[in-house]
Amino acid sequence: MRHSLVPILLITALLLVPGCGGGGGASNPPTPTVSGVAAAGAAIVGTVSLKDSAATPRELSKATSDGSFSFDVTGLTGPFILRATGTAHGVPYTLYSLAEAQGTANINPLSSLVLARASAGADLATVYGAPAAPSLPAISAAMAQALLDVQSTLKPLLQKYGVAAADPIQGAYKADGTGLDRMFDLVQIELGSPGSVTITDTGASPVTSNVVTDFATYAVSGTVTFDGAPFAGVTVSVADAATGTVIYGSSRSAADGSYVVNSVARGSVTVTPTLPGYSFDRTNTTLTVATADCQVPVFQSFQPYTVSGTVASANGSGLAGVTVSAQRNGPSSIVSAVTNGSGRYSLSGLPYGSYTVTPSRVYDPGAVGFDGAQVVTISAAGNFARANFTASLASFTVSGNVARLTGGEAMANVAISLLTKNGSGTLLTDSEAIFNTVTDAAGNYSLGGIPNGYYALIPSLAGYGFALLDVIATSGMSADNFSVNGANLILNFSGRPASDANGGVTGL
Repeated sequence: MRHSLVPILLITALLLVPGCGGGGGASNPPTPTVSGVAAAGAAIVGTVSLKDSAATPRELSKATSDGSFSFDVTGLTGPFILRATGTAHGVPYTLYSLAEAQGTANINPLSSLVLARASAGADLATVYGAPAAPSLPAISAAMAQALLDVQSTLKPLLQKYGVAAADPIQGAYKADGTGLDRMFDLVQIELGSPGSVTITDTGASPVTSNVVTDFATYAVSGTVTFDGAPFAGVTVSVADAATGTVIYGSSRSAADGSYVVNSVARGSVTVTPTLPGYSFDRTNTTLTVATADCQVPVFQSFQPYTVSGTVASANGSGLAGVTVSAQRNGPSSIVSAVTNGSGRYSLSGLPYGSYTVTPSRVYDPGAVGFDGAQVVTISAAGNFARANFTASLASFTVSGNVARLTGGEAMANVAISLLTKNGSGTLLTDSEAIFNTVTDAAGNYSLGGIPNGYYALIPSLAGYGFALLDVIATSGMSADNFSVNGANLILNFSGRPASDANGGVTGL
């Protein structure tokens, strides 16, 4: 019996040992504090004060000899406004900052500027004197955008000193002559009359700005397309046009091809799209951001290593059946393609080099004129090229409907072939003289870009025969002998099973 006491004592002892992660009893929550460093190129020697935004504001103050401070804000109402008064390098300063809640809130010339921007240029001494709601909470809600406005507007200066991404309020800060502290040694940022700030960089003349108007930022937006469709995943950056090295921001185009870069400072900017392996219709666009958001014209990209474009007819439509050839300047190499019903063509798989691009009509070269050949270049910088042409020949549309003779139901997927005839009535077999399409679910078809001339139109579907309706037959023309002559043409067909013509017997 006495041996049974050992395991009981061991179990009891184990139950008394606290487990990992807080098994030994409740721990006291950390004391909420607002802390940071007050400095202006050197630590502020003087007094740091904090006020809350309660209906009757409460104030805490303490002396600092090295710029550091920490306030216990237990029971106080956030947000909190902070003020540092004293000297740095023997120069007197009164600087401000804001803390939305507990955490870090450094006090320095930039924190004062951000707070002035968030308060729409209000006198900060007045704001500190009456921080109760709604004043301070409203300012606190504007602080995040105010910081972006200040960082964007001063980006050339901040980038010069390597602190473009530094957060002067919540970021790590040391009064040791590095980072922001080094910039404050060399740059003076002074709030003057309410709404103004004067900034003096070493070796430069002072520049006075309006905190409200000169620090306003705007959005730059637009879309990117690929072969006319939305193009996602393209990085679009906005940079200072004068230097090209100050980047205000970038955005990747969304599924619909749209992008937006926010908080762009006023001035001349360059907007540039980039995506490895692709080039665009222009390298960039330069525009002026002044007093409103800006919309950038569409950036267009096309299939890499292609020459593509359109051939427009004399009446502004696309012209089908035009052979467009590209001959490489240098080694003899010719590729060609025929324009479709919209007048579009595309020559793909081309190596880098210069090309002479020429439109022509092989079967009747004398019947149409073009506005000349073009020389284009495909390179690493621009891996596609565009060449558009205009012809002296007008173009029209041949369209219609195909329906069953019995019942009138629409006939879908009927192949429609339009064949060109030469002057003597012979059918031409060149690719640029034959146009094909199929009927849709409603039995409709349409062939665009067709120039004046003589044609044959042949509908076909296995097991069926077709006849042109009387609407055209009464004019003496037939489906295998009609003309397009200065106007769009409608040709409707009826179809019936081939067995109907054989008395219901198939296989004949």
